[in-house]
Amino acid sequence: MIGGLEASLRRLTHYDYVEDKIKKSILTDSKADILVHGMGELAVCEIAEKLSAGCTIDQLAGIPGTAYNLRKNSPAPEKFFELPSCRQILSDNKLFMQAHLEYQKRCFPEGEAVVQDQGAGRIAVMPPSRPLSEAEMDRLYSLPFTRETHPDCRKEGEVPALESVKFSITTHRGCFGGCSFCSIYFHQGKEISSRSEGNIIKELEKLSKRKDFKGTIQDIGGPTANMYAMKCRKQKICSRQSCIYPNICKHLDCSCEKLISLMKSVLRWKKAGRGRNAFVASGVRYDLAVKSDEYMRILCKEFVGGHLKVAPEHFSNNTLKYMGKPRFGLFEKFENKFNEESRKAGKEQYLVPYFISSHPGCTNEDAEKLTEHLVSKNIMPRQVQDFTPSPLSLSTAMFVSGIDKNCNKIFTAKGSSAKKLQFALLRYYEPKHFGIISKHLSRKRKFRLLEQIRKKADYQKKRKR
Repeated sequence: MIGGLEASLRRLTHYDYVEDKIKKSILTDSKADILVHGMGELAVCEIAEKLSAGCTIDQLAGIPGTAYNLRKNSPAPEKFFELPSCRQILSDNKLFMQAHLEYQKRCFPEGEAVVQDQGAGRIAVMPPSRPLSEAEMDRLYSLPFTRETHPDCRKEGEVPALESVKFSITTHRGCFGGCSFCSIYFHQGKEISSRSEGNIIKELEKLSKRKDFKGTIQDIGGPTANMYAMKCRKQKICSRQSCIYPNICKHLDCSCEKLISLMKSVLRWKKAGRGRNAFVASGVRYDLAVKSDEYMRILCKEFVGGHLKVAPEHFSNNTLKYMGKPRFGLFEKFENKFNEESRKAGKEQYLVPYFISSHPGCTNEDAEKLTEHLVSKNIMPRQVQDFTPSPLSLSTAMFVSGIDKNCNKIFTAKGSSAKKLQFALLRYYEPKHFGIISKHLSRKRKFRLLEQIRKKADYQKKRKR
């Protein structure tokens, strides 16, 4: 049996960026009997129960949240959709997009199973497990996790990544943002599974009694911090990729009432002990945040430790369309509100914007527009991610197929020189990038922008001396 994030996202024929090739399902390549996709708790429990009852491997077929090999004694599900095969996709990469979209339409608990021929055999992928209930989330997060490095790993030294999560609290899982470059939709699902307020406060109290607790909860949130307790009013999961893009679904209950109640309870915990702090370090979805003045006030006054991460991702509305992100004007509205509430709280605080370069559909002209905006606002972003295709994201399907979800041909920066240019345009202030930027902007006769960038690069060079 295989599972976990990496196996989960490679459940179907997928693209491997490191090897630059389309590969079979990891279930086929690993020669495993069964693959658990998603977070896995319900599927693993059902597998364990069936094995304990004496079931064979073939009798595990059909469990929600799993994928399995089709054999004589483990037939295909009663109802399924056949995706383009691995061989077909290899001969026509546009079918990669078709396969992705067909699977996306069915990848929810009430959805349909899919079957795909891998060449070495066919596999069936069952719909995801249902989301955990609040009571199940509470039981899960009440388990006695040690928050320590595993003894076997400790022999090789401590795990640096542990420090950022050791004193952090997960309030919920799932994300209904549906960003094109993100695979959370396919792993955690888009329905939010939240813990109860009481259970979260209980964990805060437990952490504060640890000998190594220094008073600060580094992050309290989830994949998107401000989606806690939000839900569909119809209590039904549909096939729509995003509940908030291009517009907020009329059935989405995006009230911050329960989130604000939780934040106030955390504030009472903070005030009950000297030197206690709790911050929101996970990303905030700003198109939801601006809908509640009270949320913005409490967030800026009590839960920001000087910097808050946000992800506008780009400035060009053309690129944002392919990313599945709201127009940049909405980010500016959030920025103004953040600055206003920070001033009212008497705090000097800053937003840390995240940007992506070379996203499929982003032209060099789009990248230049972002550079012009950054230069005009004197913003020098550190958090710039060059687009890396990851399994089971819509953006990766665009990267591989060269088309968008409507089958329109798009530009994609491929190859080191094309990707380096767009990355350099976002990190324009670094002297090492000036050469490639100068060559490009001179050819475009954008001498005014080039001179502004030269001054920024010269200033940074002097600072380093």
